Amino acid sequence: MQTRSQRGRALAAAMIAAMILSTPASLVRAVEGLDVTTPYPAVRVDPGGEISFPLTITTTEPERVSLEVVDAPAGFETTIRGGGLIVDAVFTGGEEPPELELEVKVPEDAAPADYELVFRAEGSAGTTDLPLSLVVAEVAAGSVTLETEIPSVRGDSSQTFSFDLTLSNDTAQEITFGLEAAGEPGWDVTPTFSGEEQAATSVIAAGETATVNVEAVAPEGIPAGTYPLLVRATGGSQVAEAPLQVEITGSYAMSLTTQDERVSTTVTSGGSTTLPIVVTNDGTADLTDISLTASPPRDWEVTFEPATIPLLAIGQDATVTATIRTAGDSVAGDYQLTIDAESVDASDSIDVRTTVETSSIWGFVGIALIALVVIGLLLVFRRYGRR
Repeated sequence: MQTRSQRGRALAAAMIAAMILSTPASLVRAVEGLDVTTPYPAVRVDPGGEISFPLTITTTEPERVSLEVVDAPAGFETTIRGGGLIVDAVFTGGEEPPELELEVKVPEDAAPADYELVFRAEGSAGTTDLPLSLVVAEVAAGSVTLETEIPSVRGDSSQTFSFDLTLSNDTAQEITFGLEAAGEPGWDVTPTFSGEEQAATSVIAAGETATVNVEAVAPEGIPAGTYPLLVRATGGSQVAEAPLQVEITGSYAMSLTTQDERVSTTVTSGGSTTLPIVVTNDGTADLTDISLTASPPRDWEVTFEPATIPLLAIGQDATVTATIRTAGDSVAGDYQLTIDAESVDASDSIDVRTTVETSSIWGFVGIALIALVVIGLLLVFRRYGRR
């Protein structure tokens, strides 16, 4: 027969057993010496959104602890990360506990409700469960925007066009964004997050912003015109777009040559010669106000007719006559002079070899002097030879 004290102890044991049996499975189940904690055990998230739970695991003695997620809602994707890797276990007992994150991706069709999942750590002494709660709302307040103060730029096709955009996360949750951009065929458009080693993805906290740099390169030989670009940032169910525009003024290029494509001429000392110079517009935009100049040897003079070309259309050429006048005391030989053509947008130059020859008149003068000397000698011999 039980005493009163025995009956009291039995009643207390029964009450404790009943409490244990009635405890929900979602409550923390822990063993001594193995602790699992997170500072944010309950969070709000949008349908299609992602959330990360920072986790800390400590043990009284160094040991290997296995990790897993149990009781996750259907359709929810979970990933345990540590040190940038997907992990299934950690080794505890160091000076600092290992840094872990549990990433949870909510399906886009998740109904608004309260959801729970359990993170489980198992060591040599037993198992510890950590329940986590997610509240999926209809739509969390706020939105995502991608904006720039200068959506349109202009320049010639040889430039690299740059844009600075601001990506704003005005939602109630942290979002991992990816970037993509597109233009017409042939365009090379590259969007990156600044300050993150030119990364193409970035995690932006709720209420924060990030700067997006965009560089666009036009295809070679593209004609002048206006070309649209589009930059898109995507994070979960959130999408933000920014239309951009590049106005191509064309590429500027010119070339110089002579009419017969020979860059040499001949002139007499103290004389002059003409040399037809052909200026060609090799770019994809008109050239205006082209002026020609020369760098001749000392005391030489070079003039051009016409001195300037007011307009040279795409693919067209114009002929300018260069008149080269040498100095009167120029010694026979080869000389080099440079002819330059320049406009506001392009320039080119050619080197012309000029051969100076002695004037033929001096040959006649020499012959005449020799003849006079011979005639003089003959007269002398005739007059004094008879004596």
